[in-house]
Amino acid sequence: MTRSTSCFSHPITLRFFLPRVPNIRGWKSWKKRLIPAWVGFLLLFTFPALPAATQSLEGLVGDSNVPVEIYADEGIEWLQEKQVYIARGKARAVRGGVTLDADVLTAHYRSTGESGTDIWRLDADSNVTIRDSSSVIHADRGIFYVAKGILVLTGRNLRLETGKSVVTARDSMEYWQLKDMAVARGNARVVNENRRIDADVLTAYFHKVPGKGSGLQRVEAFGDVKIKTPKETITSEKGNYDTVTGIVSISGSVEILRDGNQLAGEYGEVNLNTDVSRLLGAPPGGSKKGRVRGVLSPKKETKIEPKKTTPPQ
Repeated sequence: MTRSTSCFSHPITLRFFLPRVPNIRGWKSWKKRLIPAWVGFLLLFTFPALPAATQSLEGLVGDSNVPVEIYADEGIEWLQEKQVYIARGKARAVRGGVTLDADVLTAHYRSTGESGTDIWRLDADSNVTIRDSSSVIHADRGIFYVAKGILVLTGRNLRLETGKSVVTARDSMEYWQLKDMAVARGNARVVNENRRIDADVLTAYFHKVPGKGSGLQRVEAFGDVKIKTPKETITSEKGNYDTVTGIVSISGSVEILRDGNQLAGEYGEVNLNTDVSRLLGAPPGGSKKGRVRGVLSPKKETKIEPKKTTPPQ
């Protein structure tokens, strides 16, 4: 059975397959409101498709004009007065190369004038997972503001994995499509290969890697910043890490620890690729200049005692 409605500016087609049922009182009015779990259901928002090369996590939000398919084990409810669709039971939304899974999905639509409507918000509740060919996001709850291209994620298990990088947070995580960036708040952490950045707030910027999808390009860190590598530990109030050049720019109560040596100042640059560090009393061009302090600990030589031999009796 196929039902189409022309009240939407982008036509919506509901395709579902109903087994034959007896003539039960109220069945016709009930099935208009709720489609049960045993119904094979497909909801298509029919837009012209984008080229496959542009499909990434951004395919689920923003004005990307990609068809959306929504599935649910327990059915989909249409609340016309509230202008809401609710999909329950292992709900799934598929758009382009992106898949969104959750226990419950709620799609909000609104009137755009001239008898037209559009979907402006999509809520995902419980066991939220978003996947594309190169990235995956985990959360307890997600709110997707479609027109703005912004995803707001909350819950106890906030985690974004893309390429060789992992972003986690305690309080919330946002993904901004137009800027291709993620903002992690509360005990935020970025792990990129064998390098780790912790801070109160982290902003991670991504870029497209040919043939590999999305990759981490730059990280901005704010508040109680700590950068850890196999060779050094860096602490500061602010930090900026460029993954391409390997250069970390840090400012505010800077300390660099390496091989038992300590450097302290107000501004520093560390090249993680060449192991060259530069510490200054103030940022370049700054009016107030402080002193740089260093504590160098010489390595202790290990003496090898000659092995004592016992003379024969």
